Amino acid sequence: MKFKKFNEDTRVKIPATLQFLRIGYNYQSLKDADIDFNTKIIVNRFKSAIERINNTTYSERELEALLQDIHTLIRNNDLGRSFYRRLIDTTADIKLIDFDNIENNDFAVIDELPFTVKRDTEEGSFRPDINILINGMPLAFLEVKKPNNEDGIQAEFKRMINERLKKPEFKKYFNMFQIVSFSNNMEYEDGDSVQAEMIKAGSFYTTPSGQKTSFSFFREDEKGYIANYPYLPLDDDKCRDIVKDLGYDSSHFDTPEFATNNSVLTPCNRFITSLYDKERLLFLLKYGFLYVNSEIPEKHIMRYPQFFATRAIIKRLDSGNKRGIIWHTQGSGKTELSAYTNKILQDYFAKKDTLTRFFFVVDRLDLLTQDNDEFSARYFTATNCVNKSDFSTQLNVTVPKGSDTEGEFVVVNIQKFEKAIPKAQNLYNSNIQRVFFIDECHRSYALNGEYFKNLILCDPNAIFIALTGTPLLSKKERSNLKFGDYIHKYFYDKSIADGYTLRIKKEKVDTLVRQEIKDNLELEAQDFDSADVYESDAYINSLGKYIEKDFINFRIVNQDDTIGGMIVCRSNPQAKKVHEWFKNHSSLSTGLVISDAENPEQQEANINNQKEFKKSFKPDILVVHYMLTVGYDVKRLKKMYLLRGPKAQSLLQTISRVNRPYRSSKTGKIYNYGYITDFVDIEKEYDRTLNDYLKELEEDMADPDDTENKGSLNGLLVDVETIWSNYEKSKEEVDDLIHADNDEKYSQKLQLYTKETLLKLKRLLNNIRQCYVELLLSNANDEASQIDIETVKRRIRLTQERIDFLNLKEDPVRMLDVISNEDIVEIFYEFIRVSVSIIDLSRFDPTNSEYKRFNETLSEVQKEIKKNKNKRDIKIIKLDEMLQKLFNSLHIQNMDDLSNLTEEMLIILEQARKINAENERLASIFDGNYAMVITYQEAVTEHPELSNIEIQDATKLIYESIKDIADSDILAIQGRQGFIDETKKKVIKPLLKNGLYKNLGLKNWIDDLLSNIYTNLQNY
Repeated sequence: MKFKKFNEDTRVKIPATLQFLRIGYNYQSLKDADIDFNTKIIVNRFKSAIERINNTTYSERELEALLQDIHTLIRNNDLGRSFYRRLIDTTADIKLIDFDNIENNDFAVIDELPFTVKRDTEEGSFRPDINILINGMPLAFLEVKKPNNEDGIQAEFKRMINERLKKPEFKKYFNMFQIVSFSNNMEYEDGDSVQAEMIKAGSFYTTPSGQKTSFSFFREDEKGYIANYPYLPLDDDKCRDIVKDLGYDSSHFDTPEFATNNSVLTPCNRFITSLYDKERLLFLLKYGFLYVNSEIPEKHIMRYPQFFATRAIIKRLDSGNKRGIIWHTQGSGKTELSAYTNKILQDYFAKKDTLTRFFFVVDRLDLLTQDNDEFSARYFTATNCVNKSDFSTQLNVTVPKGSDTEGEFVVVNIQKFEKAIPKAQNLYNSNIQRVFFIDECHRSYALNGEYFKNLILCDPNAIFIALTGTPLLSKKERSNLKFGDYIHKYFYDKSIADGYTLRIKKEKVDTLVRQEIKDNLELEAQDFDSADVYESDAYINSLGKYIEKDFINFRIVNQDDTIGGMIVCRSNPQAKKVHEWFKNHSSLSTGLVISDAENPEQQEANINNQKEFKKSFKPDILVVHYMLTVGYDVKRLKKMYLLRGPKAQSLLQTISRVNRPYRSSKTGKIYNYGYITDFVDIEKEYDRTLNDYLKELEEDMADPDDTENKGSLNGLLVDVETIWSNYEKSKEEVDDLIHADNDEKYSQKLQLYTKETLLKLKRLLNNIRQCYVELLLSNANDEASQIDIETVKRRIRLTQERIDFLNLKEDPVRMLDVISNEDIVEIFYEFIRVSVSIIDLSRFDPTNSEYKRFNETLSEVQKEIKKNKNKRDIKIIKLDEMLQKLFNSLHIQNMDDLSNLTEEMLIILEQARKINAENERLASIFDGNYAMVITYQEAVTEHPELSNIEIQDATKLIYESIKDIADSDILAIQGRQGFIDETKKKVIKPLLKNGLYKNLGLKNWIDDLLSNIYTNLQNY
């Protein structure tokens, strides 16, 4: 048997597979898996698991019906919501998972399970590296790559979104998957210069959500969890068997390199322990998903801070304490955290025979509307309380609403309760637990205030979970508060590093523009704090002209007209005037959103403007005073013009409106910053910048003994100086790596570098290009002009071509299969051009007949490789080795060397054509059944001492006896052993009669042959 070479499988995948065994999973070999073709459920595990869970034996007909029901559910066009509700339904006649008894379930992993959609072909299929099975159902997978792979983990993200999730035929499988994860076995890249969306190293997870799928870090939050985990010991012989089962020489297991990668402390293995621990995985499956009913439906999975916060809440309740504060930074999903917690606490108290009622308390009318919409979109029943009477009614309802939804929320505007709040009553002596989520608890709940006292007294037995993203509470204030101290904390620095929020970039207002605005103010006394100035026509006119020009330029530089803006005004009259100016003088559309209780039309406009801005790309800019500066989360809002002073308490919340990650739906551009233009600098020269203010705020709120989270606001704001410093750092690193006066010398020097160095160089050059764009966006044209951007772009291209060539040498068949012919020609053109010696350079001409002949031959080889349907065929593996040998021995000094290279390529071309011709011949023998072609090729590889003709005849004879059921669902229901037994009854006599049974020694391996046929029929 020919084994595979040591590669990323043995470096990461196999050690990761063994890590699952250490945390209590079983190993399922692909060779003896009974796979239901439609769902890819492993039937042999599925049947035994559900019979154990439900304490019932199911007939083949009942099992088939259940599999068909699941197949119907995953085919729904609902992101898998129907299947998910069925998966976690604990009242169904047949439960699919036992959430109460973890060990009653079957946890297993199977490597490279093929998700094929058409029988008799592998084309269009995908094979996740490690598939996580719960009771035989593939509910998650882990893709692994070796460290320092090209484009890092981003390559896997792009493949997931741009290839797999876009294909309609794969939709049903991703409706079944609840978690998908990726790792290249590297530590996370943390640091001020690293943008989360550009991260290339680490381990990540998500849930399929169509084109809105985004990927999350998972940072272990429990101290000592990994070090103290009760790992199971592994049997060395069993590990060797698994290595061999996956196609590798079992001796790899005993190498020092494998032992290093097999440690429980590698980044990938730590990630597996943290995320896929059996108890944690079932917790996530039951509580960790929410569907969002929006214009484009979404599916969300708990972010890791939400995961650990919900578990901390349970721990707090278990200790007998019913109060505490969740401090999670702006933009980290506190509203959604409340929704997850709702589901968890429903079950927590149901086990105590106690009903739960959930109240979400806000202190502003606009937040009441926003939060009601957020909960309703997540399939919760949401009821608004806008006055004392509403609240009194809801407070004393004992039976929760929303039995057909995820649960209920009563959304309460506390500002309507200036006097005593009604007290909770329990007229029917029901077991009821009220849970209050207090939004932005730092803002309206002063210790001696009426709101705080009345709220606490409305139900002394209630649970109070206070939420804040702007911690303006000192340690003394927290200890005195009846809310209690922190349950869980999640800071700005982590949120930025994790990509849940963006840094804020403070844009530069040109000095000349600033002076021009001042000069245009036709007032004798320019008191910029006076409404006479900032509401004057002259000021509004100058301001409007600048913002219009700047915002249009912002869109042009980004090549994206989906991004929106917000103008935060100093007063309602100023906001109205700014809105009117844009209506009368600009092509940009604005929406006015201000509090105006005496104007019902404005109240209606407020609702329409904020909804339209969120759901469509109009208006272009929102004009606000205080409304929408808190809690309004719209990802496309990327530019803010700030006209209010930074000493306002709500500054942090206000500028956080632009800090949500955004990928343009039009261009695919990923934004690394939210942008603000601070017009306060025009009105008054402040002694302190926004950064100074934030630093002071951080010092005020930090605990003296909290050393772990010092600097939690570090890097929140960046400016032109920060971008320029980032550019200079990257340029210095590039110059240290490679110094070349022109592109020719640059190309020649690239030939000397390893792929790891080239990848680093490419990352640095891309960072320089990004700095250039950011400088343009900041109106820092003088700084941007100092960057030779055209040279940077050319060198990025040259570096990528060299990386592609090295990839071609390492993995020629795969590269020739996935990249275009034009790219292949360009890669070799650059290599040959740089390699030909100076003496012979005059002979190098792209129109040269020998060069054309080489290109044509290479293109034909690529065409044959793309045509081949079985890249795992031993003959293709040998062809790959021939190409590797050829590409690695390339040494072109003159054009005669190119002629010799073409001759060698012609030999490979002939071999590729023979392979494809043989495959076509075999396909015709088996009526185009690809599974039988694969079976024959595997049998020939496994038994090289036997006659190929006789193996072909035996396989053909078997096929003729089973072809009527080969494409039916009977196989999965029949089971592997049933298939083997029934087929043997049909074929042994004919095989004996033809002499094939004796000649091939089938007595010793017919069961293996039939087992392989069974596997391949289900997979292809």
